[in-house]
Amino acid sequence: MSYTREVFQRLQSLSLKLLSNPPPPAGAYFGFRLHAGFGFLAAQTSGYDGRFTGAVGNEISLEQGKLAAQTAALDALSRIHQALSGFDRRVGLPHVAGHVASAPDFFEQPEVLNGASRLFNFVLGERGRHSRTAYAAPQLPKRITIELEITFAYRR
Repeated sequence: MSYTREVFQRLQSLSLKLLSNPPPPAGAYFGFRLHAGFGFLAAQTSGYDGRFTGAVGNEISLEQGKLAAQTAALDALSRIHQALSGFDRRVGLPHVAGHVASAPDFFEQPEVLNGASRLFNFVLGERGRHSRTAYAAPQLPKRITIELEITFAYRR
């Protein structure tokens, strides 16, 4: 069985599907770049469809924040799938940086980003294990809740 097929089966077990057409970039840049065995995704967000907007700890609860992070991770998986025409060439997910729009007295950004990390770890298995950085932001573009920066490794 191919690795791509395994990923799709794991997504299906969570009742999730990849986007067939990930949202286009919001500006004059590319959705991804591949270079020397590494892929770099443009920011993956939770806000393209307007479901998750505002700051966690204010307009958004911790649980909603985790779901927003999972949504951004699903978008990232869709973009990686697009970049590599599947997952069989993807060999790792070295680093994820997450920006969480946060109320001034909210300090659980790592817990919010676990929504993304748990999805990557489950769906991608060992290849989904990654290092991570969590940032608090008073606001993010277009009032989105989560913005992920993803670096992935692939076989050329």
